[in-house]
Amino acid sequence: MTRKKLKNKHMKRIIIAGIIGVAIGIAGMLAFINFNHQPEKAMPDPLKSKILFSSTETEGYFFPTHDNLLIMDRTNAEMSEAFIVQIAPGKFTHRHIHDDTEQLFYILSGKGKLNLERTGRMETFELLPTNFVHVPRNCYHQTFCEGADTLRYLAIDCFPNGHNPAEPTWDDHARAVCKMNNWDYTEARRKKTK
Repeated sequence: MTRKKLKNKHMKRIIIAGIIGVAIGIAGMLAFINFNHQPEKAMPDPLKSKILFSSTETEGYFFPTHDNLLIMDRTNAEMSEAFIVQIAPGKFTHRHIHDDTEQLFYILSGKGKLNLERTGRMETFELLPTNFVHVPRNCYHQTFCEGADTLRYLAIDCFPNGHNPAEPTWDDHARAVCKMNNWDYTEARRKKTK
């Protein structure tokens, strides 16, 4: 073989190897994208989502420490949900933290206190009717009923980065809370009688 033919044959191999390398790279990139791609969450259509909710016709979750009465499930909105929290006299919520939501409370009735830990410091706030409370993300907090009457407040969870995909509904969240605290989910769904 002449030197020119050897050079052309060598160049063809280099070109073919380059094309194969690029094809493998593209296939690998597409496989990576496909494997890591999280499908877009179906957001509620604002033109079809429910607009008006009753604060008396709620879905109850009766935990050992407090009750949550669901008003609006997170599936109805892009970044929020709403419920009423009820804490009986002498009771309190479990100490907990949210990394996915900040919370807003509007105190409806009763008297209580909120312990909030941020920047390594514990703060205590008195809760009275008509108070409006903001609980930032990543802050441990706990709410106590301190009066003779049940402490009741409207709680609105706001998810700045969207809902937790592991808990797409309020019920999924309630199940996770029960599991984390060793509470019986079935018992939490039973309506309390006075």
